[in-house]
Amino acid sequence: MTSKPTATDSPVDATGSPAIGSPTSLETLLGLRSSTSLAGKLQPATDAMAQEKALLDKALLDKAPPDRMAPPHAAAASAAASTAALRQPPQPLDDVLEMELLFIHAGTPESALAQSWMQRMLDGTRLHVARFQDNITEQVQRFMPHAIFVHFDPLSTDEAAHLASQLHISHPHLPCVAVGRTKYPQCMLAAQRAGVQDFLDVDAPVQTALQTVRALIKRMPAPQSSAPSAPLTAILSARAGLGSSLLVSHLAWYLQKRLHGRIEGKEISASEISNETLDGLLIDLGNPSGDCSLYMGTQSDFDFIEAVNNLRRFDRRLASTGLSRHESGLRMLTLPRQSSRLRDVSYADVDALLLRLRQYFRHVIADLGAVVPTHLAMRVALRASQVWVVCDQSVASVVSTTELLRQLDEQKIERDRMHLIVSRHDSQLELEAQQIAKQLQLPLLATIPERRRELAQAVNQGQLLPSRLQREPYVQAVDKLATLLITTHHQAHAGDQAAPARGLNRFFHRTRS
Repeated sequence: MTSKPTATDSPVDATGSPAIGSPTSLETLLGLRSSTSLAGKLQPATDAMAQEKALLDKALLDKAPPDRMAPPHAAAASAAASTAALRQPPQPLDDVLEMELLFIHAGTPESALAQSWMQRMLDGTRLHVARFQDNITEQVQRFMPHAIFVHFDPLSTDEAAHLASQLHISHPHLPCVAVGRTKYPQCMLAAQRAGVQDFLDVDAPVQTALQTVRALIKRMPAPQSSAPSAPLTAILSARAGLGSSLLVSHLAWYLQKRLHGRIEGKEISASEISNETLDGLLIDLGNPSGDCSLYMGTQSDFDFIEAVNNLRRFDRRLASTGLSRHESGLRMLTLPRQSSRLRDVSYADVDALLLRLRQYFRHVIADLGAVVPTHLAMRVALRASQVWVVCDQSVASVVSTTELLRQLDEQKIERDRMHLIVSRHDSQLELEAQQIAKQLQLPLLATIPERRRELAQAVNQGQLLPSRLQREPYVQAVDKLATLLITTHHQAHAGDQAAPARGLNRFFHRTRS
């Protein structure tokens, strides 16, 4: 992302007053702070506070580098350095330009100053803002941040500490950083006891805070250049009833057959498929959940949330044994039936899990569902190698797909990765597939014929359309799409299959260039 930082607080809060992030409010609060000193409201230090400060100083000296804690006699020099740093623009934080960060505060004058300081420090990074009284779980679900910053000030220390402790329990994979002033030792001590990973001093030079944030980012899981990354094909539609989940199920089945059915020119029987073979993966993120598993006749208690909760021990063996497995060898990962469990999933969790899965499997296909795409689905689409949008020949579907494309554009999902699939296609209808593609400004990838009766019969019998029906139009259409993926991404497995899809493959590459 290259957009400037934006505070996601509304300019006007529920009471009609200017929000903390608005310029008017900030100017007002700055004026308040100049006339009223918050430090003056603090009680004189007691013996207990002095003991706590001594313990804190010792802990910080053991943990932090020498330049993090300036001695008392260097206060003037530190203030001068801070002033000089404020006059200079901070260096861009290139490491986190594509990261989502969440800043949570109490809405005090100190919070307004801290928010302004953070927006300046994280120039070029998306900074979302929430307050302590908000439902933080909902905020995490909404923004899916990679890290959370909690503001500690003397007027809300207990609230901040409680929130940081709860975040550590509910989102153990989400880094939590405290923001405040080191001149308030009770805030630093409370933050340390709450289990935060670091403390950013708003009175320190901006570059010092940037170094701390960079160090935090480096500690987070990141893709290794040497690690393989499998292609990720995401499929979604704007309306229910277009058969996108059935299409995904058939496509994943045929892709698995192509990936594992030919090795060095030899056909492999189903009995020879090893449990350790990780060829294709189908991620079912549609709503209602589990449709693809129903069509494939597979069930598993290990769902997407379980995978996220077990990231630390999620290795190739767990991917092989923990995920549900179709008789073809295809693995599947679905959403839980309880949608409320998705509240604990962050962008960092999604990115880390996708990275892990794309290292273990040769190809990943994701069914992103229909109607209103979730934040989770949008995140997967953002990381996908290609996004296939499903639409039919109805005007209502075209209108809904137009809105869907607008939402994808807002999420910065490039159009050159998108292709159109017209499902339930009937050549007798006046609205032709090419017309729809022109209206939506998407290249037409394929048309899937109308075969609802045949599909319903197969699903009611607990199976996909039998592979023996090679002349079935639906089977042939899906087979071409699977062959396209093989010839595009898996040349070693293409063999004699490259010829039937050669023309479609050239089209696919032409639209991407």
